[in-house]
Amino acid sequence: MLYCFKDVQMRVVLWGCFVFLFCHSVFAKDTISLQLLWKHQFQFAGYYMAIEKGFYKDEGLEVELKEFENGLDLVDEILEGRSQFGVARTSLLIDKNAGADVVALFAAYQQSPLMLLTRKDSGILLSSDLKGRDIMITNDAKKVGEIIAMLLQAGITGSDYNQQLHSYNIQDLIDGKTDAMASYISNEPYQMELLGTEYNVIHPKDYGFDMYSDILFSSRDFIKQNPELTDKFYRASIRGWLYAFEHIDETAQVIFEKYNSQNKTLDALVFEGEELRNLAFDRDGNFGALSINKFNEMAQVYLITGSIFLGYDFSDFIYRPPNNIYRLSQAEQNYVDQNPEVKVCTNPEWYPFEFYSEGRHQGMVADYLQLVMRAVQLNYEIVPTTSWQQSLKYVRNGHCDILAGDMQTVGQTEYLDFTKPYLSVPAVIAISADNPRKRVSGMKLGVVDKSAFHEILSTRYPNMQVVPVSHTVEGLRMLQAGAINGFVGADANIAHVLKDLKIPDIAISDELSDSWDFSIAVVKDAPHLVNILNKSISLITPEQHESIFKRWVVIEYKHTTDHTVLWIVLSVVGLLVIAGLYRYLSMLSYNKVLKTIAEKDALTGILSRRKLRSELDAFVELSQRHNWTLSLLFFDIDDFKKINDSLGHQVGDRVLISLSELIAHKSRKTDRFGRWGGEEFLFLMLETDLDSAHKIAEKFRLEISQHDFGLNADVTCSFGVAQYQKNESVEHWVSRADKAMYHAKNDGKNCVKIC
Repeated sequence: MLYCFKDVQMRVVLWGCFVFLFCHSVFAKDTISLQLLWKHQFQFAGYYMAIEKGFYKDEGLEVELKEFENGLDLVDEILEGRSQFGVARTSLLIDKNAGADVVALFAAYQQSPLMLLTRKDSGILLSSDLKGRDIMITNDAKKVGEIIAMLLQAGITGSDYNQQLHSYNIQDLIDGKTDAMASYISNEPYQMELLGTEYNVIHPKDYGFDMYSDILFSSRDFIKQNPELTDKFYRASIRGWLYAFEHIDETAQVIFEKYNSQNKTLDALVFEGEELRNLAFDRDGNFGALSINKFNEMAQVYLITGSIFLGYDFSDFIYRPPNNIYRLSQAEQNYVDQNPEVKVCTNPEWYPFEFYSEGRHQGMVADYLQLVMRAVQLNYEIVPTTSWQQSLKYVRNGHCDILAGDMQTVGQTEYLDFTKPYLSVPAVIAISADNPRKRVSGMKLGVVDKSAFHEILSTRYPNMQVVPVSHTVEGLRMLQAGAINGFVGADANIAHVLKDLKIPDIAISDELSDSWDFSIAVVKDAPHLVNILNKSISLITPEQHESIFKRWVVIEYKHTTDHTVLWIVLSVVGLLVIAGLYRYLSMLSYNKVLKTIAEKDALTGILSRRKLRSELDAFVELSQRHNWTLSLLFFDIDDFKKINDSLGHQVGDRVLISLSELIAHKSRKTDRFGRWGGEEFLFLMLETDLDSAHKIAEKFRLEISQHDFGLNADVTCSFGVAQYQKNESVEHWVSRADKAMYHAKNDGKNCVKIC
């Protein structure tokens, strides 16, 4: 009996050891630490919630959060292994450029919360208003580089304002001891509101200095040695951030009770969370997105401030998670689960973009569609059609959920939503090589019926003869026969058809100066699908873009080079060489030349259509952030075709230039004025309501009609006026002004109509 008892004891002990070792093996957690860049506050909410909701625990991680201490070097903490991950400012770029082998995992904020705060009664609204003023700002360009760059852009150097030691006391701004204070949009404005003082925000983002903030990073060595652990921490942290911003009140309560070393009130934490949520997501709703292009743009700020020198390379700076993890909200994931298959309509005869061959959907669009759908695990079915026109009919009648490759136009937005473009190719005009015409407005042009440019040409050039054709082959045959002066299409498609049909003596002109931007068009009742597809499109790598392009596009056509532009570009290259010796002045000159090429209309010197589009987006963001009133004028020259036809295009050009100079001289610093296309102009006004905009339009109309253009005839314009409406798309806003302008045309011209 004694022996048996001992045997049982031994078995129990051995079994206990086994259970202990098994449980320890299964439930052991990797312990890592995260070094924060400041004291606990909502700024780091995602990491708190990843702990509190068990997201790190789900990945087998035990995470320690370290508050910032004075004198701490964040990058050294990571490189020397005292912490495995850190949160850094955008100045991490400077450390990377100086040789620190660090990798950026994600940015908690797509826009920096750093800005300048002024009192509303000071009259300081713009960066240019700060000349000669007192500014509380630190000397450290690593911390405030975007503010210094914003001031330099306004022509304000360090000697043009009085720099004061930062007191970090908002009462100094209220009492008038300073005119402007470097602040965080998530903190000091709340204090101003509590104290009953109205304020203005001057944000570098509104001046083109768009900076990431709170970049999660680690060392390259740690990531290489611990790829699985890094991926787990990356995934769980993002889950925490998404949860925090979806549950701001709950998150603020957690911080108030457990992470409140600064003794903030609960209301202050909620305010901070709501403000930071506005900065956390990109335009497509993605959290944490990083872009090498944006990093390169940010480097320009540090070039100007002298913290980075030319020759920087950030190509290996961004972390690439396994399988390019995409992040869907719960509502988006529910949509995927409930709609496992999407019905797709296509353009069946648009080589090399999309076409049917051997019973399959092929081409560039087909390759992109496969990439996009596979990334979000959506199955799809191609619904066969015989023409683009039939595909449009099918999507309107509910036979299809999406169009794989479509370009957004005002007309189609009435029944379709659009993703961001995934492909952009030049829109060109095929013309007879024997009889080339340079002026679009006077041509008789063929275009595929119901294609994007059918609507665009009809709207932009109302007097043009637009001839709808069923497909590219028909259009080029009509051009060959002399039935039309030109055919508008996408460059690669036209080049392919010309080569395939062996049509001789056809040239390709880029007179349109426009592009065919491919998006996925989605039926109106599926907003979650648009967001899902946008997130998937964001995952397409440069290598994938290049691979698709090389697979399908081989263009062989002659193109006239504008040698003036070529010499400008060569001059820019020269400036880059000089910049090594004269960094500051050369960078300003370099940026100025590049911006002039991209942003200015070549003929008139006013803003280009491309620049106007970006300004419209920027103004709408300002309006939404500050509740400012926006209005725009859309106008064009009455009977401009008659001027060109009777007096010649050179005279027409002089009229366009003179009118541009006349209106430009009447504009305010906050206005934006540019050429929308042909003889169409757009004038954008900040803090201007519909009534004021109407009066300004009447003033412009009268001055134009009375101006001496050096002709034996009057020059007049018809105006459309529209005030921006809350949550309205830019396209719809411009469309309303455009329609009002055409009402003015139909009502006798030389008048103003509002919408």
